Amino acid sequence: MFCTNCGKELTGTPEFCTNCGVRIAKVVTEEISPKSRLATTLFAWFLGVFGAHRFYLGKIGTGLAMLFTLGGLGIWALIDFIYAVSGLMKDREGKLIKKW
Repeated sequence: MFCTNCGKELTGTPEFCTNCGVRIAKVVTEEISPKSRLATTLFAWFLGVFGAHRFYLGKIGTGLAMLFTLGGLGIWALIDFIYAVSGLMKDREGKLIKKW
């Protein structure tokens, strides 16, 4: 690993360059959830107003909120459906639902 500012070789995974002091950019790798995107999408479409897809993803609190508000009168459920189809929905641990 080399500093992008001064070019000095860095050992380990430092937060700052030991030569020039510039913050080293960390590469962020998002993990993919083992949950099914197809199941999430189908739950969101057919039972979205009841929050079934939220319960499936382990988000019990927001699932209950959707259940009591009927999916935010359908608006919240529609937005979640769009997120599920596009692969932007995340599970309880913050992992993206990508696997069909």
